[in-house]
Amino acid sequence: MNTHQAQQRQHQRGPFPGGATIWMTMLTPLITLSPTRQPLLFILAVALILLSLSLFRLVRVLRREPISCRPPPSPKNPTHLLVVLGSGGHTAEILNILSQYHRLQHDFTTRTYVVSSGDDFSAFKAKEFEAEMLSNLKKSSPSSILEDAASKYSVVTVRRARRVHQSLLTAPITSLQCLWDCLAVLRGTHRDFQPQSDRKTPPPYPDLIVTNGPGTGVIVFLASIILLFFGFSGPSAAGSGEKFAQSGQMRTIFIESWARVRTLSLSGRLLNPFVDRFLVQWPQLSVGEGKGRGAEFVGSLVT
Repeated sequence: MNTHQAQQRQHQRGPFPGGATIWMTMLTPLITLSPTRQPLLFILAVALILLSLSLFRLVRVLRREPISCRPPPSPKNPTHLLVVLGSGGHTAEILNILSQYHRLQHDFTTRTYVVSSGDDFSAFKAKEFEAEMLSNLKKSSPSSILEDAASKYSVVTVRRARRVHQSLLTAPITSLQCLWDCLAVLRGTHRDFQPQSDRKTPPPYPDLIVTNGPGTGVIVFLASIILLFFGFSGPSAAGSGEKFAQSGQMRTIFIESWARVRTLSLSGRLLNPFVDRFLVQWPQLSVGEGKGRGAEFVGSLVT
């Protein structure tokens, strides 16, 4: 009889002795909250849910699958390259690297060069680079390219994120202004697009963003993540008409400067965990503690 009663008591308590008591102890503070604190608890719960969903969305954006094959570039299937230029050496180096890609104007029907305000040198070098590349392309394959398509490029100016010797107190303000300009560039609504092109529609979202270290490149990358987070990009799946799968997805390649031999630049350290490809030109930057995680050693790209 005593054994039967003990089994009944065990069945009532459940498989975990004291489990009901533990749950009641945990829930009692929530149940006994005053009416004024219950809304605060609700707001906290909603905030935690939104934070979890935001983190999940951010991970999905940063860990996207590689792009599958796309149709060849054409006016019906535009391809857009965005290059971030920096003062002095950054511009000279990235243009030197791109000059080795002889089919640049053929494979990317639209090209955008981003320069910071006051950097007239980079803007001039971008135009000079395009003219030289077009001339070389005409000589090598005059019948395979339309001059109108090859000359479809824009040089856009964004406000500088931080000027030399600028106070750290005002730097966040100018960085936000730069971010706003970069968002407009990626969406094709920047004011500098219209004077340099007779296109009736804004350029598509960039397929590829290339930078080699200027601070503006970090802001451009941040702007692309914000747009992708909220679903602003080209079609990620095949659509109707002239839309093709996975265009305008704003993939990013960071090329560490040739001058960085032993340590990564500040821009490199910030972007290394997040960009789609991180290229270094010295082998010691791709191995060892504190070096680039996921960095690819590709040898010297500068000629």
